[in-house]
Amino acid sequence: MSAAHEGHAGPWTLAEVLALPEDARARVELVGGSLVVSPGPGVPHQRASRRLAAVLEKAAEAAGASWRYWRRSTS
Repeated sequence: MSAAHEGHAGPWTLAEVLALPEDARARVELVGGSLVVSPGPGVPHQRASRRLAAVLEKAAEAAGASWRYWRRSTS
């Protein structure tokens, strides 16, 4: 987050947070009037997430569980 946001006085409002510029490298949340900025996930995190999803999908199929997930259309 830039230094311009560090000097913000008082609690943040939803309108103020929504007016911030988009930053694909960070996750911005409004928690109880405080602006919380976290870095986006890196490649190792994304790999681990996909591997975990694959294990869970396989276990669900083996158990005969009904499960659905959303997959982004490639078209």
